[in-house]
Amino acid sequence: MNSKNENDMTNNNQFKEVKTFSVPLNSAGVEDNVYVSTNSININSGEKLINQAINFHVRGDILQAAKYYEICVKKGLADYRVFSNYGAILKEYNKLQEAEVSLRKSIKLKPNYAEAYSNLGAILKDLGNSKEAEVCLRKAIALKADFAEAYINLLSLFESINDLESLEECLKEFSNIKLISNEWFLFSAKFSYRKKEYQKSKNLIDKISSQWLYNSSIRIRLNYWNLRGFIEDKLCNYDLAYSFFAKSQEDPSYLNISKDSYLNRINSYKKNCKNINIRLEKRNEQPTDYRLCFLLGFPRSGTTLLDTVLRSHPYIEVIEEKPLITSIERIIQDDFKVKVENISEISDQNIISLKNKYYTLLNNYRCKNTRLVIDKMPLNTVSIPLINLLFPKSKIIFVHRHPYDTVLSCFQQLFKSNTAMINFVNLKSTSIMYDQVMDAWDIYKNELTFDYITSKYEHLIENFDHHIFKILDFLELEWNENVKNYQKTALDRGKINTPSSTQVIQPLYKSSIKKWRNYERYFEDCHQYLKKWVLYFHY
Repeated sequence: MNSKNENDMTNNNQFKEVKTFSVPLNSAGVEDNVYVSTNSININSGEKLINQAINFHVRGDILQAAKYYEICVKKGLADYRVFSNYGAILKEYNKLQEAEVSLRKSIKLKPNYAEAYSNLGAILKDLGNSKEAEVCLRKAIALKADFAEAYINLLSLFESINDLESLEECLKEFSNIKLISNEWFLFSAKFSYRKKEYQKSKNLIDKISSQWLYNSSIRIRLNYWNLRGFIEDKLCNYDLAYSFFAKSQEDPSYLNISKDSYLNRINSYKKNCKNINIRLEKRNEQPTDYRLCFLLGFPRSGTTLLDTVLRSHPYIEVIEEKPLITSIERIIQDDFKVKVENISEISDQNIISLKNKYYTLLNNYRCKNTRLVIDKMPLNTVSIPLINLLFPKSKIIFVHRHPYDTVLSCFQQLFKSNTAMINFVNLKSTSIMYDQVMDAWDIYKNELTFDYITSKYEHLIENFDHHIFKILDFLELEWNENVKNYQKTALDRGKINTPSSTQVIQPLYKSSIKKWRNYERYFEDCHQYLKKWVLYFHY
């Protein structure tokens, strides 16, 4: 979060934090590379170059700032501001390891630079190193007591790792710090919501200054409206809740993204099925594929809950929502110059190359030596033809939930903007995309040959042991009592990279089933896309 002082910068040494901005995406919904061509930049003076980079950064021109910071680094300009600010930019582009290196260089050059410690703490949080993240953020506060971002980043850390005890302690500790009074109310409202004190949460969020909200970053404003939506939902004020959820979807970064892009991608994949089946009949597969499983479905269908249960088994490792298949798609399109609708034409040699590249990427995220690795990415459903082409011996778990509940839940969440998530800005467009993805699933089942099992979210909730036993049997693994300790698994994981992070640490609950009925009047334009899938999945 940014404080209300984030724009009050008049000289270079005061630069604190990257402003919220939209990461550019390519047609596959993958972040483009932050490294931009710098051939047109010709500045000899080191100090002038640094000043220019920081000036672009302060003005919010992140791409230009990134160009100049990169030139600074390549020229060997050892300036603590450059490494700190560039590290913060790299973080926003999800280049976390490189960002960490850059921030540590800044601290080495200036050990008392509070801004670098705060930025490093935010990066370590995303890397899952919560203990060192806390140390860095408290160091930033100790160095600069009036540094609002450090306080906010520390509160955000404890919330993101579900450490409510530490969050409560920090809220008490920071209650009299006036420069973060509005942020304090926001986090206090979140804390009360997490404690199921919904009226108290509403009373707290009502105390936030409208002027502060107006001056805040778009990310803060969207989170504010989203929280208000959930609070009113719990208080059964459904029309008011719906209006707040709608406001939370007014992300200006979506203005530059086409809704049709992802839908066109789905249609391109549908064209592959018959050709891929013919191709597979002529191939002999490597035996290693059977150790690989893909957990997919549609966002907000219960994939994170099932992921957390399965990773509690000692013989399973789950790789959570990493762009592994998307990276392979980029290689096919950018390096092989093959369109999605023509992937069945990829040569055997290139298929082997792609498989090896996938395993290389997969191993970068692995932490354990287990019998089975599960690649969990819900919308990999769309890419089943490619998965089938590369790994026809792999297993697939397809997760589904009541279509109307799924669509409502997607609309209620704040996702990172890309070509897929732009379809979730309202109920109708979410329903259209749901219809397209499920149509693809139905076509794939009929046209392709792959080993799969379906997991119905409601069955998991209602008959946990029986449901998980069936899935483990499908995975050729024996029952293990530890799967019942999934809540502890979730807490031990720290930061969970999905909107379900606060839900999987709770006991199983049925309140999310048929929740869409509270918003039924808003689904008038959606029935034509959803009713058939209610019948299809036997609801």
